[in-house]
Amino acid sequence: MKWEDQKLASAIVSRYQLQTHPEGGFYAETYRSSAVIPHQCLPDGFTGDRNVSTAILYLLLENDFSALHRIRQDEAWHFYLGGALQLVMISPEGILSEIILGQDVTAGEYVQYVVPAGYWFGARPVAGAGFSFLGCTVAPGFDFEDFELGVRATLLELFPQHKAVILSYTRDDEKTS
Repeated sequence: MKWEDQKLASAIVSRYQLQTHPEGGFYAETYRSSAVIPHQCLPDGFTGDRNVSTAILYLLLENDFSALHRIRQDEAWHFYLGGALQLVMISPEGILSEIILGQDVTAGEYVQYVVPAGYWFGARPVAGAGFSFLGCTVAPGFDFEDFELGVRATLLELFPQHKAVILSYTRDDEKTS
């Protein structure tokens, strides 16, 4: 990573008091609505009340990645600074899609993209990006009870056709052939 990128990424982590995230990278919750959706008004699968919406800041360094995970809600990603980010998604039906979040809209990059609820997804800065700084908004609001980190062996069983992506976006130590 170039010195300028490292310096800016460190300044962002410090300025926004970002903490390590279980899926990889650094984050800080910046918004949690005071309004609450009662449990009985939410779709099946939610275990309690949820805030109407939440937002975080999220930073990934170029040699790190957001491991495959899924949540019960749609998640809107917003690109802010740094290099472009590759976002990979596997639908519940096993369809793989990839998009690039970044500022070069003429090259097909998105500045905002919504990952549908229930999709497995992960992300990493593209080669040479240095870092990617983004925001994520979730509605109904995020709760770690709605978060499931992908297990390599399970994902390989479910989606063997996407082995390369699964191996690239999971941290399991087990050996797979």
